[in-house]
Amino acid sequence: MRVRFEEPMRAVVITRPRPKAFRIYYNQAAPTGTSQLRLVNWYDSDNLGLQRTPLLPSAASVYSNFEGRVFRVPVFHSPPWFWVSYSNESSAVSQPTSDESAEEFEHMEYNEVNVTGGRDHRLLLLLAQHMNFQFVYIEAPGRTQGSLRAPAENGDTNDSFTGGIGLLQSGLADFFLGDVGLSWERRKAIEFSFFTLADSGAFATHAPRRLNEALAIMRPFKLDIWPYLILTIVFSGPIFYGIIALPHKWRRRQVALDVEQLGELCIYMAYIKEITPCVLLMRSRRPRRTPPQSEMPPQLFERCIWFTLRLFLKQSCHELYHDYRAKFLTIVYWIAATYVLADVYSAQLTSQFARPAHEAPINTLQRLQFVMQQDGYRLYVEKESSSLEMLENGTELFRQLYALMRQQQPDDHRAFLIDSVEAGIKLIADGRENKAVLGGRETLYFNIQQYGAKNFQLSQKLYTRYSAVAVQIGCPFLDSLNDVLMHLFEGGILDKMTTAEYEAQARMMTKDQAQQSKELAAAENANTKSNEAKAQPQHAQDNEMISALNLRMLQGAFIALAVGSLTAALMLLLELCYRRLNLAQSLRRRRLRWLRRWRRLQLLQLFQMLRQLSVRIFAQNLG
Repeated sequence: MRVRFEEPMRAVVITRPRPKAFRIYYNQAAPTGTSQLRLVNWYDSDNLGLQRTPLLPSAASVYSNFEGRVFRVPVFHSPPWFWVSYSNESSAVSQPTSDESAEEFEHMEYNEVNVTGGRDHRLLLLLAQHMNFQFVYIEAPGRTQGSLRAPAENGDTNDSFTGGIGLLQSGLADFFLGDVGLSWERRKAIEFSFFTLADSGAFATHAPRRLNEALAIMRPFKLDIWPYLILTIVFSGPIFYGIIALPHKWRRRQVALDVEQLGELCIYMAYIKEITPCVLLMRSRRPRRTPPQSEMPPQLFERCIWFTLRLFLKQSCHELYHDYRAKFLTIVYWIAATYVLADVYSAQLTSQFARPAHEAPINTLQRLQFVMQQDGYRLYVEKESSSLEMLENGTELFRQLYALMRQQQPDDHRAFLIDSVEAGIKLIADGRENKAVLGGRETLYFNIQQYGAKNFQLSQKLYTRYSAVAVQIGCPFLDSLNDVLMHLFEGGILDKMTTAEYEAQARMMTKDQAQQSKELAAAENANTKSNEAKAQPQHAQDNEMISALNLRMLQGAFIALAVGSLTAALMLLLELCYRRLNLAQSLRRRRLRWLRRWRRLQLLQLFQMLRQLSVRIFAQNLG
């Protein structure tokens, strides 16, 4: 690549017109940018040496006043830094391809554009007034800041840039403003002044939407609490059964008694064993008395399960067992069900009905990576911007996010690039799918104000980024420019200019809203009330922070009631079917029993008839 060094090239010529006399000519003695040698100093030994000290004039003194010099400034539409109005004939200037040299910039035609406002436009006007120069806006190639060209087919690396940075690198432009971020790759091609904006990287997504109200009854407790709550209710019944059943199990064991009762007299067998072994043998032959054992209630396990379920569900239930251990555990269960679960649940449920719940905000890189993998979010970034360079050259999460962005559309790996941050905010405002836009925090904040800040979610600060005025390498007036910018920064002028741009945009939004309200009032007078309800934006209800309780919020309770009723009806049908099967089996058994009895009766009757017949025959034979 051929880099043009016209003004940055320093040339000093020393001549000797006569003995003991020298003349010094210097090409950077004029701020107009002409590369002509100019007499700046001379030496005469007869006249006390040098005429001026130092030998060459300083750049701060030469370039403090440009004497009306005209600079070419590439620019493109990037609010709030520049508001550019393109004419119908203006179109994005094509950029040289990767195999073309930078000399193609010289043969390209550039259109002058009309800048209507912007923070950096005001800054450039202030610099022009203070340093006495003029400027002409030209359209940046591709309407982008610029990025490194792709390597050539033979594998040779190319350090040339496209866009506005390419114009500076080739020497065809003098300034480049408009949120031009600093990076290591850009510093090798151009130089930067003192920063004009201390910004941070961020991304914007849609505002957290309201969650489904049908699941409101399940939302008071988090997902990590519900399993423990369910396990507590499930194991409460078996624990209650164990507290009651274990004493019965222990009492059934044959335990050697150390004390025997003879009326009111207590005999300690340990003492008897020592003094009277013979009596011990006699006593051992007698049957030992065991205390009476209480019987275990029938179907205890099932009754314990249903007792705990009714207790936790706040249903009426009677005391299951009169043991003091069971009473104490019943009190503990009742306190947990009443004051811990029921009150906390009802309080949180009431608060969620009064202030509807919203989904978790996406404000960190980890959260953004999760929703891109699980929920299909798409991340967009402005083409040829410093944010794109951060993704391409970053590590860890940035590298993973860049890989996910390239996988958003398998057929086109560059589909995540957008023309500007404003275009990305428009994509989010459409709301057709889940999207996120990465860029400078100030740029994102300004653009979301146009569509309503309550409709967007701005992330946390990801990394620090600085924007500055880009100039050519070896720019001789860089020190003078830095001196003016530092004074503006120390005086708070840069912050005031940014705030003034925001206020101007707010006034414009107020005027637009007033005009929209007038048009809406006229439309309301012409339309009916039904049309008014249809014309009302649907998202207005979603943005209400506090709303009155209505039946729609209780639809989850009705759904649970319907599910419970259907389950009860299904259980009833199963019981009826089961009872019908049992009834059929019992009828079949009875039928078989009656058949057997009838057969027996028939056999008995037949046997009696045969017996009577045989008796008659025998009597006739005897007669």
